[in-house]
Amino acid sequence: MKKYIISILTVTFSFALFKDSYGQELKTEIFAEANMTEDQPIVAGTKIIYPIKGGTITGKINGTFLPIGADFETLIMPTTFKLDVRGIIQTVDSATVYVTFTGYIYSDTETFKLLSSDKAKEVSPDKYYYRVSPIFETTSPNYDWLNHTIAIGIGTVTENGVSYKIYAVK
Repeated sequence: MKKYIISILTVTFSFALFKDSYGQELKTEIFAEANMTEDQPIVAGTKIIYPIKGGTITGKINGTFLPIGADFETLIMPTTFKLDVRGIIQTVDSATVYVTFTGYIYSDTETFKLLSSDKAKEVSPDKYYYRVSPIFETTSPNYDWLNHTIAIGIGTVTENGVSYKIYAVK
């Protein structure tokens, strides 16, 4: 019985000591806004490829998207694109950051038809679900924090490409 009570007290004390360290609620903070300009799409079967022409990122990281990489979209259902975006950011202090975005664009059938046409920029963002999970990689000591930052973002189709509000998960 004594061992049982000691075990319960140990577990209770441990939980009380560490409960704030391992919270079960996600907290986020916006850390960047990105605007990517894209070239005309290339269609290859179920894939639509939008080459990256350039763009900017501002916030805790500031720089430009180099004209390298693309937004690879795969049609996986009649109303869903799976995203695989790969690009290079050149920061204002000349660091290089490789970034990949995975995610989904989903909407009802009519909205999806518009998003898949030259009228995509006219569709209100509240008509579609566009979520991404960016992963950043760099060897720059100034941006090492990006290598272990979990991020999520909300995308919007724009006149010349896409924009993202990117949040860091705390």
